[in-house]
Amino acid sequence: MRLYVALALFEGCPPGFLNSPAALRAVLEAAVAAGPFTLLEMVVVPFSPQGITACAVVGESHVALHSWPESGRLFVDIASCSTLESVRRAVAAVSNALPEGRLATLDERIVDPAGAQAP
Repeated sequence: MRLYVALALFEGCPPGFLNSPAALRAVLEAAVAAGPFTLLEMVVVPFSPQGITACAVVGESHVALHSWPESGRLFVDIASCSTLESVRRAVAAVSNALPEGRLATLDERIVDPAGAQAP
């Protein structure tokens, strides 16, 4: 079985958006729908004084968001056993859901019994 993984870092995101549980839930929902992935469970956890971790456990693996409002950063971790295209669609959905910000880093990997490799 292959696992398709994308790790992305968005910078320049609005702090208020990154600290809104409702906003990050909507971003997570958009990523899951774009996959499309099979949603099994979703949790959004705000931290004090700021920051949110939002995670969707999906039938294909997971979609996770971690925000750092103080630095305007959103870290995205997506893994799927379906296709690389589904992971890319989910990353694009996150990008489209952000009111501002830019994709600063994107690392994609295909993990199979032989190990991890870049696509």
